[in-house]
Amino acid sequence: MQYYLPVLWLAEELPPQAGPEDKLGGRPWGLSAETWPKCRECGRSQSLLAQFVHHAARLNLGRDGRILSVFQCNHDPGMCSTWEGGSGANACFVTEPEDLLNALSHLPADAPPLDREVRISEWLEREDQISEADAAHFFSESAYFTLPSAVKEMAADLTKLGSVPQWVQSPDETPRDGWKFVGQLDDRYSFFREPGDQVAGAIEDPHRHHGRSHCCEGPNFGSRGIAYLFLRKGAGVPEGWFFWQCG
Repeated sequence: MQYYLPVLWLAEELPPQAGPEDKLGGRPWGLSAETWPKCRECGRSQSLLAQFVHHAARLNLGRDGRILSVFQCNHDPGMCSTWEGGSGANACFVTEPEDLLNALSHLPADAPPLDREVRISEWLEREDQISEADAAHFFSESAYFTLPSAVKEMAADLTKLGSVPQWVQSPDETPRDGWKFVGQLDDRYSFFREPGDQVAGAIEDPHRHHGRSHCCEGPNFGSRGIAYLFLRKGAGVPEGWFFWQCG
């Protein structure tokens, strides 16, 4: 199956953001104070994990200009149920272009902790060789465990759009009733080039896992965690669903 890996650059290495674009961390583009999500459990503002713009092949949001935004509460890691889909301690939603402000969003007064901002300059198109028949097994608890380990391991475990999830635990949290998997977020930032000196803690990957050269700490999804993104399309703006698993 086809999937896409992001080529990351530190925000400091690039000109200031001037419009909607694919990114991880930092401040979101275009959200008003009213649309910046708050945690239902602690009442404080959530932190941006990712923003992705509509792309017909890579992430089809149904219309040009739409943006998918993904957040979780980072104020007291582990205290709010950021890992649980529908908990209100995370948010995954699509915004219409008419509802976006033409600027980076102002940080809320309660100053949610910001993840390191990296921006995506391009996407690397890959093929994981998972068949359509095997792909369906990735979304059923019983069917998944009948798959050979070699097939399960074909699913990339990095941040990606497309194909199937690399489950840290199992598919038992997969949402039903029309939800479709669209991508995942790894708890590390993977670079396909040597990052700049500003990347504190960046380490070289001697194994060149999926072709990456270096990686560094990313969002908090527990120990070796991966977050999963799902969309459900209807008559209007698609709905989003988010949860994560860790080892």
